[in-house]
Amino acid sequence: MEPKVEWIEQQIVKIRRKRDYKPGSIQSMYFNDPKWQSMWYMHCSDNTHLCQSDMNIVGAWRRGYTGKNIVITILDDGIERNHPDLMQNYDPDASFDVNGNDIDPMPRYDASNENKHGTRCAGEVAATANNSHCIVGIAFNARIGGVRMLDGDVTDMVEAKSLSLNPQHIHIYSASWGPDDDGKTVDGPASLTRQAFENGVRTGRNNLGSIYVWASGNGGRSKDHCSCDGYTNSIYTISISSTAESGRKPWYLEECASTLATTYSSGESYDRKIITTDLRQRCTDSHTGTSASAPMAAGIIALALEANRLLTWRDIQHIIVRTSGAGHLIANDWKTNAAGYKVSHLYGFGLMDAEAMVVEAEKWTTVPPQHVCIENTDRQIKTIRPDNIRNGPDNGVRSIYKATGCADNTNHHVIYLEHVVVRITITHPRRGDLAIYLTSPSGTRSQLLANRLFDHSMEGFKNWEFMTTHCWGEKAAGDWILEIYDTPSQLRNVKTPGKLKEWSLVLYGTSIQPYSPRNDFLKGERVRMSAIEDPTEDYGVDDYSGPCNAECSKVGCGGPGPDHCNDCLHYYYKSKNNTRICVPNCPPGHYSADKKRCKKCSPNCETCFGSHSDQCNTCKPGYFINEESRNCITSCPEDFYLDNNKIVCRKCSENCRSCTEFHTCTECRPGLSLQGTRCVIRCEAGKYYNGRDCEPCHHSCASCEGPGADACINCTEEYFMENGKCVVACRNGYYLDHSLENGHKTCKRCDVSCFGCSGPGERNCTSCPNGYILDTGLCVVGLVCKDGEYIDFLGHCQFCDISCSKCIGPTLKDCIGCTYANRVLDDGRCVVQCPRGKFEFNKQCHSCHESCMECSGNEPNECTSCAKAKYRSTKSQLFGTDYQQNVHCSKDNKQSHLFKDQCQKQTIMATS
Repeated sequence: MEPKVEWIEQQIVKIRRKRDYKPGSIQSMYFNDPKWQSMWYMHCSDNTHLCQSDMNIVGAWRRGYTGKNIVITILDDGIERNHPDLMQNYDPDASFDVNGNDIDPMPRYDASNENKHGTRCAGEVAATANNSHCIVGIAFNARIGGVRMLDGDVTDMVEAKSLSLNPQHIHIYSASWGPDDDGKTVDGPASLTRQAFENGVRTGRNNLGSIYVWASGNGGRSKDHCSCDGYTNSIYTISISSTAESGRKPWYLEECASTLATTYSSGESYDRKIITTDLRQRCTDSHTGTSASAPMAAGIIALALEANRLLTWRDIQHIIVRTSGAGHLIANDWKTNAAGYKVSHLYGFGLMDAEAMVVEAEKWTTVPPQHVCIENTDRQIKTIRPDNIRNGPDNGVRSIYKATGCADNTNHHVIYLEHVVVRITITHPRRGDLAIYLTSPSGTRSQLLANRLFDHSMEGFKNWEFMTTHCWGEKAAGDWILEIYDTPSQLRNVKTPGKLKEWSLVLYGTSIQPYSPRNDFLKGERVRMSAIEDPTEDYGVDDYSGPCNAECSKVGCGGPGPDHCNDCLHYYYKSKNNTRICVPNCPPGHYSADKKRCKKCSPNCETCFGSHSDQCNTCKPGYFINEESRNCITSCPEDFYLDNNKIVCRKCSENCRSCTEFHTCTECRPGLSLQGTRCVIRCEAGKYYNGRDCEPCHHSCASCEGPGADACINCTEEYFMENGKCVVACRNGYYLDHSLENGHKTCKRCDVSCFGCSGPGERNCTSCPNGYILDTGLCVVGLVCKDGEYIDFLGHCQFCDISCSKCIGPTLKDCIGCTYANRVLDDGRCVVQCPRGKFEFNKQCHSCHESCMECSGNEPNECTSCAKAKYRSTKSQLFGTDYQQNVHCSKDNKQSHLFKDQCQKQTIMATS
């Protein structure tokens, strides 16, 4: 062992599932994003559905909070950083590819779009507003990153590395995955990941603590229980549940006592789903499961953090508990605990409320330090008596522990509870037959475990930690009651009883009341008026002799408030009831007029220098200021572009019809053609622009980007595109594909099992490699050798390399089939993912067009990033409200760069 290595452990590949399920009139702000009107979970825009926008996201926006300067990262299968709705807010410092060990979190593309999950979650959080594309993110001014960590072997080290990424820069980590939701798995963080969580909450965000948001799980159909998931069951994660639009329980939802709160997601087939960004620069209206709920919560938390950057990780949890509400959520187990909080195993403390959270955050005082009390372990072994009558008099085990909350240890004394953990060891012949309950000294009963139909394990539980939030705010000291019930299934022998070996309580909380009177929050009596509209107590001038408000001048006052001054020291404004209120500065939406008077700006202005619509300095959220007219508008006019740093619409270059920067054109004025990002003279088909004149393309090119046969974009009728060049005929190992929509034919590689072929797939072979015979278009192993063997030059069967399920030789470069299902073939090798410059199709890596560095197909219009000295241009079409982007890379004589694709008006691809 190396002298500096203190610890070593064999890494185990873990199964981690993405938590999207697989299918078996209120005033709102205006945005020009085409899907905004359909985002039912953020605002109500029609009367065709029973709309419930109780999360009050628009209310938080109206108070000025949009997530600005808050950084969120999505731990998943990567994010499409060049998506039009994500690239403006993309943060490379919040991104990493753990699977590929590089800094680029772009997802791996395949025909099934398997790796769409992270991109969908990212859009919910921080999709750009008012860019005329797709959706509006909850925190649309936040910074968004992604960690690609699920598209490969997931080990303890992979998880720990992901959770530990740049903790002084990233504020919120959102994860919508976990162990299998199959109703039989019990799994959680291993040692490195547990350490990453602990380090994150202790030292992240400059010792305020990293915030981890987790999807509670989608195992409802398998009767799973999220208490068997050690990630959602952790005190360090904010476990988020889902509710359907109707407020009913979704079919996929898991119940458990560790769930903290709820946001919206999909429900039954007739319920609307979540709209968000999708792979290949599209958007989708079918994001589902608790996967959709967790990033929604992360976005809401970002709004609260913007309101108060000094909130600790525990402050955030307290604010969620205090502001979430049962509302219209339907559950038969709602109860009110002894601290006055309404809580449910389905929904935690209820639906999150963004506006209430930012209001609470603004005035929040940091909660006292966390104390941890580990009570003594009860090691009295007890037999768990099986019974078919739930809660019968002789059923199961009942154990009572009298807790003190570590009253004899000042540093560990817990009086007021936050999280409660039960650490337990049980042996049992069938773990799924167990149900476990914990009752607090105040009488609040939490179900720690429900029966799990598919859990046949005989392993029981060994020091497993069940966590409940249902006792939040209650007193810790007193009798805690643990109940374990055993309902035998027909699949086991009831003569072998289970045993409770030991259990203990771990109490988390504070030794002093965490809320000062300043933080008192009356649930159910939330005031929605802004501060300038708050009513004040009426005082008579004659009967007041107390001190005046600080904003009153020396003339005096008739009461203690700023609305009782006889004259103002600085400024004043008129409230709705025409009362004059003295203030040190004019409030937002007002400007300083004559004689200390604050007058209202035009409705769309945030700050202004006059009352007219063309006298704005800055605009309200959702609006941009036109630098020429000085008015606030929802989208930039033609020949203007949005300067995102200053939220200003600026004029494009004179040749541009539309642009993304002054000299970065996306559409040209009549008579000009787009070459890269500049508008130049338009050339006719079959020619290209050389900087001065239009020159003919190579004779094999129908369209081109420059001189020579290797600059073709499409080929003439007599030629076919093969690996970026126009050829007369496809060479051996390739077949002619006639299926292209534009009519141009291309040569595509045969399936790896074929030596020659007439079409795609393994059943169109025309000749086979050595050792294989052709059987009705399929190359099969000769009768001499089995799968996993090949015929050597002497005619003997030899073993393939261990990575190959089929092969034509002994080395790891001779595979024509892979042993492991998560591998793909790349020139005879079985690899986890295709290297840069290739894309996956039918479990095989194919070369991109030579102009592409990365791609989703082998055509020149399927690039996702460009090779050196190429730029990326677009041809965009609008289909209803969905967007489809075709892109190709072209030469740029000056530099290499990636064109910023934005679907605005239809952009014509330069064929000259």
